[in-house]
Amino acid sequence: MPPFADVKMSLDIMTVTCHLRAMKTGKYTMEELAELTGYSRRTIRYYVQEGLIAPPAGRGRGGFYYDSHLERLLWIKAHQEKGIGISAMTAMLCKEPPPEAMPEATAEAMPSREVMIRYEIASGIELNVSREREVSDPKKILEIIRIAKAIAQRKVKNV
Repeated sequence: MPPFADVKMSLDIMTVTCHLRAMKTGKYTMEELAELTGYSRRTIRYYVQEGLIAPPAGRGRGGFYYDSHLERLLWIKAHQEKGIGISAMTAMLCKEPPPEAMPEATAEAMPSREVMIRYEIASGIELNVSREREVSDPKKILEIIRIAKAIAQRKVKNV
């Protein structure tokens, strides 16, 4: 028997184990995800709405979440414990591509969502700003809102 035959066999078992772990994709219900992360169902739905995690696969009560959702929620929790706010995390996520939330065929079928912030300028007049733009340049957005409100109230003569 060659001197390293048992090492090769151990590596093969390790390779198979790693492969099986990587290929195994967990699916979770909302309740299971809430229990695993410590977040309430309402908080998880809020993070989906804000674009911090991808929407669940499926619809309604039949919707389910993958390991990538769990990993993202644990990532959010770790950053919150460091004192990083939701808007800063959103900005961080805009700079790096999010991990795949679903298998490729399903992910391609899902339309992307852009989170918009609505500002009421006056009755019947609104300004919608993307979350990414609001985070990247808040001073310009506030100035635009101020000027738009002044125009709507006819306080500015030449703009």
